[in-house]
Amino acid sequence: MYVIIVYDTEHDNCVKLHKQLKKYLFWNQNSVFEGTVTVAQYAKIKHILEETRAENSHITFYSIENEKFLCREEQGSAKGNISNIL
Repeated sequence: MYVIIVYDTEHDNCVKLHKQLKKYLFWNQNSVFEGTVTVAQYAKIKHILEETRAENSHITFYSIENEKFLCREEQGSAKGNISNIL
């Protein structure tokens, strides 16, 4: 499944969430991660984030079964890297 995770949190917690998410997904831009994961990995990510996030933070999860159904358009310079690393 292809997921996009977006979060809004305090600065100190932002570093913690970033560290956890980069284990599974590609960093796209500030507080945005995306990539392909298994259903089990997705459940684990959600569990980790629930334990790691600050009380007043907000996390949004977007998921689709297959990336080919995703229409992606960008403007401006990208900050992250979503290319596959071999």
